Amino acid sequence: MGKEKIDIDPKKISPAQYQEFIDYCTQLRERLVKQPEMRDEILHLERKALNKVHRGRQFHPETDLVFLKSLLVDLLRQDWELLIIDDKVRLEMEIPDKPDADVEAEKKKTRRRHLLGRDEQLNVDSVLEFIRGMEKKRLTEKGWTSIFSLMRDGGDLALQLRSIQNIDSMENRLEALNSVVKPYIQFVQPSERCSETGLLLTDIWRYFRHTWINEYKSLPGRAISILIRDASVPYHPVIGIAALGSSFAQQTCRDAWIGWEGEALIDRMKKDPSGKFAKWILETYDALLGSIYLKDFFALKIISLSDLRNPTPELIQELRRMAVYHKSRHFDNPETAKFSAGNESLDWEQRAQTNLFKSKRLYLLAELLGIKSTLNKFEFEKGTKRELETCLDSSEFREAVEKLARKVKGTKVGINMMDIIICGAIAPYNHLLGGKLVCMLLTSPEIVRYYDERYGESMSLIASSMKGKPVVRKPHLVVLGTTSLYGYGSSQYNRVKIPCEEIGGEEGKIVEYRELGMSLGYGSFHLSAKTLFLAGVVAGREDGRIRVNSIFGEGANPLMRKVKDAIEYVGLKSGPILNHGNPRVVYGVALAENFGDFLTGLSLRPKYSFPLAKPKEKTALIARYWIKRWLAQRMMNDAILERVSQHTLAYPIVHGARVTAFEDEQQMSLFE
Repeated sequence: MGKEKIDIDPKKISPAQYQEFIDYCTQLRERLVKQPEMRDEILHLERKALNKVHRGRQFHPETDLVFLKSLLVDLLRQDWELLIIDDKVRLEMEIPDKPDADVEAEKKKTRRRHLLGRDEQLNVDSVLEFIRGMEKKRLTEKGWTSIFSLMRDGGDLALQLRSIQNIDSMENRLEALNSVVKPYIQFVQPSERCSETGLLLTDIWRYFRHTWINEYKSLPGRAISILIRDASVPYHPVIGIAALGSSFAQQTCRDAWIGWEGEALIDRMKKDPSGKFAKWILETYDALLGSIYLKDFFALKIISLSDLRNPTPELIQELRRMAVYHKSRHFDNPETAKFSAGNESLDWEQRAQTNLFKSKRLYLLAELLGIKSTLNKFEFEKGTKRELETCLDSSEFREAVEKLARKVKGTKVGINMMDIIICGAIAPYNHLLGGKLVCMLLTSPEIVRYYDERYGESMSLIASSMKGKPVVRKPHLVVLGTTSLYGYGSSQYNRVKIPCEEIGGEEGKIVEYRELGMSLGYGSFHLSAKTLFLAGVVAGREDGRIRVNSIFGEGANPLMRKVKDAIEYVGLKSGPILNHGNPRVVYGVALAENFGDFLTGLSLRPKYSFPLAKPKEKTALIARYWIKRWLAQRMMNDAILERVSQHTLAYPIVHGARVTAFEDEQQMSLFE
């Protein structure tokens, strides 16, 4: 058992504010020590009080102090203990060693931490109003409907499954099961309504998302929201929901699996130093260099054609210096780089010449010319097998190749892969391993086809701004990534495998959720909406400028960078605060057999494991396999069916798919 410590010794607040902070911590500690059984209630009230302070977006003299208090309360709600030692504030927490961890206790702790944010969100007036509106019945062409119409009655489902238990033949039993549950995929489109209830699909998805244990948040970047529905009964109740979002730019074990970290690629080259790998080096370099708008650099004589062929260390150093200068100028006036209505008249060449993208072009050019310098040094010119064999003996050359592999990632991570942000089943299907069904359906060619259709003509804003002309990258979806909710114990992703022959693919091959490693446990889920808001006000004020403006091109994960900036601005160490102590299992799903070669640029086209033709039929085949692999066994367990039957739609409604925002059933009207 170890102990984590955080010393809170703010440097940027005035002496008077520092004393006020110490007094606040002292009084709060006294209350927590005096009434330990009331800890949750005390911290809840403190959170409510802080939520009412500093509502505006402008900085005022108390902002830093309120941010510190808000951050402190968040950490205390995450089980940190508050100590006052010689007028200094310290937080401590016992950290169990993994072999000694009580798995269920750790899962319970993680669950409680997530619920803090969700429950706070469910108490917001606008959210309560939304939930009430969804639960009220409306008269439609199909009768009186509400969100309850989209929940399957567990008693009826359990009854049907019990009747199938008595069928002797497995073949007949499976056929019967295929008539009791008929899953299909429905993509959530803005303004599109459910044909069964008249409700907006976006509202249906959002309602059931509020039943998750973590807080509902909108998804930035590319995003696809999905409903999994059951066509076997009227109204087509919802089995589960899913959401795919833009992949995280950095995930160490995932990147190593794909080949972007470079070491795996170097190992392959050493084992087979073929001309294919040698040509890949030169072709990749040329493609990356060709992605940069250089016209203005030539015009200003910053570079010449001779420089591109034979770059010098002095030139590379000067390019980096200029990159820093233009990045600084961007922070002086970030509005010029925004993709907003005010800048809609800018063409791509003009966008390339904004300080933000000029800085990015200079940085990339400096890195590429550094690689070119290394290639020249080792006389790697024609891209032959012999050249590669000779050069691979040098660690400097290998490092240059690894840098190229990492640069390729930037052209692929936001286009050819997505992360599973939400994935799971709602009651009563969750008791029947419906979560695994949702996991499996996300591998369907129907998902790949929809992604291609939705984003096939989408302009890449960053790539177009870097090149100075429109860039459209073909969105071949070849990899899905995700993480477990818990760092310990089982996950719905475990043992999820689909034999390709079941879906019309090649016999002996599988599509599976593969465990890749563990995440580092850093993030911001444990910080309240108020703290995150205040971080945006505090961040980047050290030199009078905001360094994180949430502009496409500034960098990945602006929220984390903003919070990190704010924490460090007030003089605290961001590492232990942003380490939420909940490392998660990282999973990868390869939808194409040659995903690694495609994502590193060694292959030009993906070879999908499932044939993409007739995608809806493939979805049905995946569902049938889930029924055979999971449901057929699960439904034979009477204890499970008893749990299914508890989710009834008889009033008062006791159903696990209902948002738990109402304590008193009499307080709501069921009809408009």
